[in-house]
Amino acid sequence: MNGEIVAHGDVARPTDAVAPRALPAPAGPAGGAAPELPADLAARVGDYARAARSASTWRAYDSDLRQFRAWCARQPAAPGALPASPATVAGYLATLADAGYRPSTIRRRLAAISVAHRLAGQPNPATAPEVGAVWDGIRRTRGVRPTRKTALDTDLLTRVVAGLGDDDVADLRDRALLLVGFAGCLRRSELVGLDVADLVETPDGLILTIRMSKTDQEGAGALVGIAYGSYRPTCPVRAWRAWADGAGLREGPAFRAVNRHGHVGATRLYPGSVARIVQRRVAAAGLDPADFAGHSLRSGFATAAARAGVADRSIMRQGRWRSSASLDGYIRAGRLFDRDNPSGRVGL
Repeated sequence: MNGEIVAHGDVARPTDAVAPRALPAPAGPAGGAAPELPADLAARVGDYARAARSASTWRAYDSDLRQFRAWCARQPAAPGALPASPATVAGYLATLADAGYRPSTIRRRLAAISVAHRLAGQPNPATAPEVGAVWDGIRRTRGVRPTRKTALDTDLLTRVVAGLGDDDVADLRDRALLLVGFAGCLRRSELVGLDVADLVETPDGLILTIRMSKTDQEGAGALVGIAYGSYRPTCPVRAWRAWADGAGLREGPAFRAVNRHGHVGATRLYPGSVARIVQRRVAAAGLDPADFAGHSLRSGFATAAARAGVADRSIMRQGRWRSSASLDGYIRAGRLFDRDNPSGRVGL
């Protein structure tokens, strides 16, 4: 584990990864052989091409393309995986659907096939009408309603952090992680990606610098304000200060693994650790951990804010949603019983 600290099921792992090599490098202008460039310049071209997507996306595409190639190798009539014919791709999608794969998985595999052909300068079978028709049919016949985890709203979160102590360093970390993640409406990757320098305490509260996120792949960054809480046990600013002081944090990752002896590690938490911390703490509070995930903090904030009558624009700004349509799925539950609910205004 490269000297990483593992505790309470939380794994600190490096966030950078080598981009997959299975996907082809960009082809030349005519699509065929790559342009003749010096080796160092060709390598830089590949680096920038891979930087167009996140490392996790490339890893997923690499895995998906290996699966497609393996399937093609088992089909005696299939001409090959690269280039692949529209009929081959359509047959592959149908096979996946019949095997019970989720539409979201099938869509990602189709995207991997599409990217591989575009980078290789080959005709893209993913854009063929017959492939589009099969994909549309899969969505209509196999589409399933997404399973949403329970939102960890203010009431539930208060119940969860009530069980955390002030003397145990792991408790200090988890209280800060839960409250900062909730109040900042942060994604898991944003939360574990924070450095100590990214949280600045001011008289008004914490100012968080989000350096990169799912919707900010170019790294423009964003500032998020977190106000002081009205109650000390649930104040995210005080919780962060207590964790930083208790762990002796001066620089580096803001949220780190803690071992059973209370030793704080040097490397940042892995995004999946957020879900494990949430599930462990909700279980300790008497809730079913299967109902919650790391995303429950973000959805919980949006739900609680909508229930409190906060304007959509303000919720979008805090959560950095780009459209009201994206936000709607989060706040709908929080506004089911607002003052405009017609069932309460018909005289029953």
